[in-house]
Amino acid sequence: MGMKKIMESFNTFLEESTELPDFRFQAALVNRSEKDRGKEDVLNDIRSLSGVTIVAVREAEKPKPGEDYSLLSIKVDRYTLGHYSVRTIINSLTKKINRIDGVLSFSAKGIPELM
Repeated sequence: MGMKKIMESFNTFLEESTELPDFRFQAALVNRSEKDRGKEDVLNDIRSLSGVTIVAVREAEKPKPGEDYSLLSIKVDRYTLGHYSVRTIINSLTKKINRIDGVLSFSAKGIPELM
C-alpha cells in the first residue's frame, strides 16, 4: 500500500470514526517555567477540559531557558464531547489548550489510538 493510500485511509478514519467513544493521542507541550504558574498548573488546566484525561507525562529536554517541554499522552472520552470526528475533537482541544495561560505551544503528534 502506497503512502498516498495510507494517508487517504487515515484521513477517512479521522473524519468517519465517530462511533467509538474513546481514543488516545500523543502531543507535545511547551510551557513557560514560572514560579507562580508552572507546569502542574498548566496540566491541571488541561485535565479540567471536558472529556480529557492525561494518562502519561514524559519530560523532555528544555528547548530554551525558562521553558518546560513535555510529551503527553491524552485520553479523550468522546461521550462527554458529543458526536464529532476524532479530527474535530483534536483540533478543538488543541485550540483550547493553546489558549491556556502559560502554554507556549501545544500540538498533536502521530496517529490517534482508538480504545
